[in-house]
Amino acid sequence: MINVLARFKAQNGKEQALLELLQSLVQPTRNELGCVKYELHEENQSLGQFVFIKSFVDHAAFEKHQNTGHFRRLKKEMPELVAQEPEFIILSKLA
Repeated sequence: MINVLARFKAQNGKEQALLELLQSLVQPTRNELGCVKYELHEENQSLGQFVFIKSFVDHAAFEKHQNTGHFRRLKKEMPELVAQEPEFIILSKLA
């Protein structure tokens, strides 16, 4: 299994647009073969900062996710909405 944290910080005034873009990925990704978990969160103390917590059965399923139309749409539309490059953290479960 592969686990990923992805953090997005919205530009001032673009919070709602970024949220809507990120929300548009949730259901299509949950429907992907190999997706175990795909949750969108907002940081409590930092509004406009969004975090995906996601899990896929293996690296191949994660790579396939990155080639879907909805993920390509995110990559195309995201740059004008974020204040900085998104942070992606790949995790390996130890216990």
